[in-house]
Amino acid sequence: LRNDTALTGNGFVEAALVDQWCDFCAHQLELPACVWFYPVAGYMPFQKAAYDKAKGDFSAALSVLNKALEGKTYLVNDDKITLADITVASALVYPFKLVCDGKYLKKYKNVTRWFKDCVSQDEFKSVIGEVTMCKKELKAAQ
Repeated sequence: LRNDTALTGNGFVEAALVDQWCDFCAHQLELPACVWFYPVAGYMPFQKAAYDKAKGDFSAALSVLNKALEGKTYLVNDDKITLADITVASALVYPFKLVCDGKYLKKYKNVTRWFKDCVSQDEFKSVIGEVTMCKKELKAAQ
């Protein structure tokens, strides 16, 4: 990454925070998100126990994210998007399109605001297109 883009933050502290959020994404968000929406997409068979645990773990991760975004525009640098925002928002695209309906996201207002802001950026749209939020949770065939 080019240093002049500040995608990895401005300075050591912000760079460390970017790393922290990327790790959080990989360990706390992506796994439960995939276990929740993969059966819907037909990538793996549905298992009720896995679904319940994944949904709970995903909720816990969103709670952490929601608290971190309270009063903030972006995760690391309030003035601009960093790799942390790109990574975490990208991990939320399919869950937010397929399984996280408005009722589920109601208690995560900061996350929802931030996510919509991120995916409305031209740079996001040029890669992932328009993101339509889930209206009703899609369920896997059982």
